[in-house]
Amino acid sequence: MTDTPAIPETPRVLSPRDEARVRFALQAERVSKTALDLLPINSAAPRGERLRRTLGLKKVLDELVERAVVAEREEGTTWAQLADAAGISKQAAHERWAGDVRAWAANGRAMFPPDSEHSALQVAHRLDQVYADLDSRHSQDAVSSGLEAVRFPGAAAAEAARRERATGLHARLAVFNEQLTTAYAEWKLLNDAGARPGARVEALARLATLNEEIADLYEELTGAEPELADEHRNSAERARTSVTSNREYAELLAAKAEAAPAITSSEGN
Repeated sequence: MTDTPAIPETPRVLSPRDEARVRFALQAERVSKTALDLLPINSAAPRGERLRRTLGLKKVLDELVERAVVAEREEGTTWAQLADAAGISKQAAHERWAGDVRAWAANGRAMFPPDSEHSALQVAHRLDQVYADLDSRHSQDAVSSGLEAVRFPGAAAAEAARRERATGLHARLAVFNEQLTTAYAEWKLLNDAGARPGARVEALARLATLNEEIADLYEELTGAEPELADEHRNSAERARTSVTSNREYAELLAAKAEAAPAITSSEGN
């Protein structure tokens, strides 16, 4: 009697590439439904209703474009290639969509939160049926058959380990970003109130320290999430630029504070 090899268990959370692909497919379904809803002609509809609903279609279509960019980046498509596909410059493409990619990364690169009862694979199987029902010539597994979780189920453990490391870094990043928001609000209050230079210098030093920590975390994320390394490096660079700005302004305030007593003494004499 021979033992039957165990079938690898399909993970509930798929690879970021798979999650982004299913997320795009789900939005494509929403676009199709929204477009089909425009087919009926209602002669009693209020003036402007047709345009209003058409603009609603444009909104879900714009989101489909954003999800396409995220899925492309997860697959290794460069910003230059995305710019070429869109017929715009690389800089314009980055300015338009980099924020969407960063937001996707910050949310864990998954369709649903960890405690959700839903999964991307469930959505993929449902979309399989939706697509098959549209035309009898369509494949019965057009969505799920393209997923790595289905094609290479043995890679789940490696993906889980990478996700765990990245999740930890993003959790730390979220904490530092909250602290940065609070520290910036405190700095603004001190600055608007014309607080003594010493207090403002301390606040700027706090901002510089937090931005430095954030930059270091983004550098670590380039290794944990190599597909999104460009985004993480750009974020690290922005944080380091803020560090330089914070420290230069702090030095300027400190110099003014030191010069103030000398000026006052000179005026008194």
